[in-house]
Amino acid sequence: MKIGAAAVEITPPVGLAMDGYGARIGGAAGIHDPLWARVLVAEGEDGTAIGLVMADLLQIEERLQGLIAAEVLRTAGIPRDRLQLAGTHTHSGPAFSEPSAAEEVVGRAITGAVAEAWAGRREAVAAVGIGTIDGIGANRRPNGGPLDDRVTVARFDDLSGQPIATLVNYGCHPTTLGPDNNLYSADFPGVACARIEDALGGVALFSTGPQGDVNPGGYSPEGSMVGVVAPWRTFESAGRYGAAIADVAVAVHRGLRPEPSARVWGSAAIVELRRKPLPDAGVAREAARAAAATAATIRAADLSPDATYHAVVAAAYAELIAGQAGDPQRDEDVAIRISALAFGPLVHLGVSGELFTALGQRIRAAVGDDRTCIAALCDGTVGYLPTADAFGVGGYEPNASVLVAGEGERLADAIIRLAQGAPAA
Repeated sequence: MKIGAAAVEITPPVGLAMDGYGARIGGAAGIHDPLWARVLVAEGEDGTAIGLVMADLLQIEERLQGLIAAEVLRTAGIPRDRLQLAGTHTHSGPAFSEPSAAEEVVGRAITGAVAEAWAGRREAVAAVGIGTIDGIGANRRPNGGPLDDRVTVARFDDLSGQPIATLVNYGCHPTTLGPDNNLYSADFPGVACARIEDALGGVALFSTGPQGDVNPGGYSPEGSMVGVVAPWRTFESAGRYGAAIADVAVAVHRGLRPEPSARVWGSAAIVELRRKPLPDAGVAREAARAAAATAATIRAADLSPDATYHAVVAAAYAELIAGQAGDPQRDEDVAIRISALAFGPLVHLGVSGELFTALGQRIRAAVGDDRTCIAALCDGTVGYLPTADAFGVGGYEPNASVLVAGEGERLADAIIRLAQGAPAA
């Protein structure tokens, strides 16, 4: 097995709209820390080529995926079904919802990094291990829920023992920074990668695991939706979280003993999921207008902060449903991409959505906890992928999801079947 890795800065110009929070006011006013794209590629003895891109973006939009995939196929021969294009899901990066020159620059930078990694690939040994961490992620659901405290670490060295890459996977929203932040930042994944690279050398990739119901500290996602930010959501906290993850990853890495592996494999599939029923678009839009008017009246009346908050949240939910109801694809199934790459002993799964923790645990238990990890926001996103019981409880994620209850479990089973197709390590 040959492994290559590369990293490239992708921080765009200041002034662009930022992604992640509808409540954010204004675009990027500056740069707190740079945004990066990091790349891992592998080539098997039979010429099989696979690649993984982890970029400090909310997600990699479909249009940008197409640009990258076409160039990667041309320069490295990696086909689309063996290429994962994932965002770390930082909420402090640029929004590329529309075509732009800045998006094209980022795309060219990423394809250049893939070409660099491919050109520098060399015979390698690998190992995978797991550490645990607490004090960062918390399940944010109204009734609580599971938390996966595992930090999966994959180590890739050349035959002389020099580091090529370290991949770290941990499931938590990279949303330490809230909608009040207008500075570009990779949040805690960026801190973790920088510290790992300083400590170990090589390229460090942060793969964001199932995080649909987990964020730093368990703050209310409804608060973020309407612009209410907990005071501890600061750059200092992001630095502390990233440093803690890096410390665990470095300790696990140093305890691993890499071995040769010939397994290089990849596959992908599209799963069609049922979309939830929605009200008539006109009715939903009128309900949103009424809820907004009620919120404005309550705010003007200077009632209690609690009453104002609940009215504003209700208006935000009504607007969310109106947006879903007005979607031209509202009556069509939801196509979601799933993928699997085997870098020697590591099976790196991808899903184009925000998977709940319990579903991630279900997948890993079925295909091998110790050498498997899952990247959310991989090859775009269809939004939240809750468990069936979450719909009965309600709250932000089921409301934001476009799926029918139970489709998350069906998706998890499809990912399990895909992963089970990997050859033995």
